[in-house]
Amino acid sequence: MTRLSTALSLIVLTTILAAVPVRVVSGQSTAEWRERRSQLAAAHPDALIILPGRWEEKAMEQPGWIQEPSFFYFTGLANIPGAILLIDGRSNTHILFAAPSPSSFGVPIEDLDLLSRDDLIAESGIDAVLPMDRFTTYVTRQLELGNPILKLNAPRMPESGSLPEGMLAVSGFHALWQQSLEASFPDARFGSVAETIQQMRWVKSDTEIRLLRPNGLASAAALRAGMKAVAAGRTQRQAEATVIASCLESGMEGPSFWPWVMGGPNAHLQNVIASFRDYHHLNRTFLEGELVRVDIGCMSGGYGGDVGRTIPVSGTFSQEQGTIWDLLVTGYQAGVRAMRPGVSVDDIAEAARSAIQEAGEADPAVVDLATLLSSPDGVSWHIHGVGIESGESPADGILRAGSVLAFEPMVSVGDHAYYLEDMWLITDAGVENLTPDLPTSRNDIEHFLSR
Repeated sequence: MTRLSTALSLIVLTTILAAVPVRVVSGQSTAEWRERRSQLAAAHPDALIILPGRWEEKAMEQPGWIQEPSFFYFTGLANIPGAILLIDGRSNTHILFAAPSPSSFGVPIEDLDLLSRDDLIAESGIDAVLPMDRFTTYVTRQLELGNPILKLNAPRMPESGSLPEGMLAVSGFHALWQQSLEASFPDARFGSVAETIQQMRWVKSDTEIRLLRPNGLASAAALRAGMKAVAAGRTQRQAEATVIASCLESGMEGPSFWPWVMGGPNAHLQNVIASFRDYHHLNRTFLEGELVRVDIGCMSGGYGGDVGRTIPVSGTFSQEQGTIWDLLVTGYQAGVRAMRPGVSVDDIAEAARSAIQEAGEADPAVVDLATLLSSPDGVSWHIHGVGIESGESPADGILRAGSVLAFEPMVSVGDHAYYLEDMWLITDAGVENLTPDLPTSRNDIEHFLSR
């Protein structure tokens, strides 16, 4: 079955779809979204690729409704809830199954931006837009005709959940979709397109880079504001509010994730991640002598930012804190110098460790700390992608021109935790800092805080 015949036969069967709510926010082109879908189809020529969008409405506590990232990546449709993108890898046919206008508080939404079916096809480059009630009929028919594999995306990190043995999932976007599709099509074979999507999203287009540049600048400005908001006697919540206000004042939609402005024991990684399960977000008062992890980002155009620093509440590091920080910076800068196309994230970590080890060999006063930080169990030289999500998979871990990454080493020594992060664009010539003009060394941070 050809792509054209598939699309035409389905359109003939379909009446004109009611207007669907949609807003394209990223400024990317129809041709770019279509090329992405075609690239995915070419990588999986035996499959029906099913990419659902976000169905549930936003929580009251969220600043805005966020589309499912990969659905957005392949359609550019930031504001169409309750939809499914289906890409037929055999014929390179792209079909959107759209639901009627959704409701909130049980009331139909009437005043979102609206596009007709024909306009939606023109905006996204989709071959056909069909009503949601035709989805199972279409998939069943294609399974009967050609026995394709149904391929789905997968989460970047394992989805949490703990249920009695034998019970079906009750949470987790990807788990719930896999479970529902397996129940609906019990004779189908299933596979994954996650690795292909990770590789595609690891390298950004020129348009995506243009979107990420202002996000990086706004995130850097919000980081500076958050650093200034830290003082003894103030609370983490107060500093978080300052970060969010800065994002909005820079023209962004809001934070790309709720700010982590974690002081003292809360800056240790095991406590940072505990904030996801705490009503107060581990809120506490900043105390003299503590260090604070400021890890933040701003969001706009469907893309996020991510940047961070460690700062002393008192405005100055202690002697040991300053020594550890500058050793971390020494390793960080060596890792950045190693960044270029073809280099692996492991190569970057090795360059960082070697630089710290050399610093210890050159200065007996810091040799013990350098040995600790340069050990395999010392600093975690973590790297992840930045794009539609502020944290994306580094795919195969090989840097390529167009990769946008966050380099975020972190380490705990005694009572204190240390954290450093910038956004880096890999270019043919090397690397470009997308979060520039931030204090990094001990002296620069102390000078910045004193102004």
